[in-house]
Amino acid sequence: MLAPAMIAVAVGGVFASIVGKFGQSLNDKLSSSSLKVANLIFTSLAGAVLFALIMAGINWFYQINDPKIVLYYPLAIGGIVGFLLALAVRPKHPLPTGLIIYTIIRTLLNTTRSIEPLVMAIVAVIWVGIGPFAGSLALALHTIASLSKLYSEQVESIDDGPLEAIQATGANRLQTIVYAVIPQIIPPYISFTMYRWDINVRMSTIIGFVGGGGIGFLLQQNINLLNYRAASVQMLAIAIVVASMDYISSKIRESIV
Repeated sequence: MLAPAMIAVAVGGVFASIVGKFGQSLNDKLSSSSLKVANLIFTSLAGAVLFALIMAGINWFYQINDPKIVLYYPLAIGGIVGFLLALAVRPKHPLPTGLIIYTIIRTLLNTTRSIEPLVMAIVAVIWVGIGPFAGSLALALHTIASLSKLYSEQVESIDDGPLEAIQATGANRLQTIVYAVIPQIIPPYISFTMYRWDINVRMSTIIGFVGGGGIGFLLQQNINLLNYRAASVQMLAIAIVVASMDYISSKIRESIV
């Protein structure tokens, strides 16, 4: 509602800034007495213009008959002025596109990772129906968010020594990534992937209890039907699979890392 007055203040401030810069340029050209007179004139002029613009804006506000003017005019003026100022400032302060994309993606991944896979499975079951696809979708979303965080932190914490050594030989950006970055991140990437695989094997059983399919869904059905013999066999099979996966993944990590 106070957009006209705000525009008047902004225009008055710009005018005062221009007058101030002009007065600064006269500082080296005039004597002290002439400078005092010039400062008095320009200061009074800037104050009068600013006051007149504010009063005109307030008066225009009270004479508004169409409420759309309050929205559309300031929006158009602000958009044009902002675009021109952006063009003027961009060469000195370029837009950090990479940082903006990084922040947005990191925020989305953090939000996704904060949701438990069990909750994701419930939502996926409602969305796509009961079955293995719902459980796979829930595990995939949570795995992507978790591994992306681990992968990005590993890239950010690599040693700068190999990079500087490769760049000192005259290597370009692609060669630096291939010979200095990738050799440092491949072993941790494999270790993180195997660890997450082990987690997903165990989580798949829990997700099956909410309709995510798999052996967990069969286990829930047998428990509900009081078929404890089949349920005990399934629990034993789950324990054997989880222990085997843990042993295999640990051996693979030891051989690579």
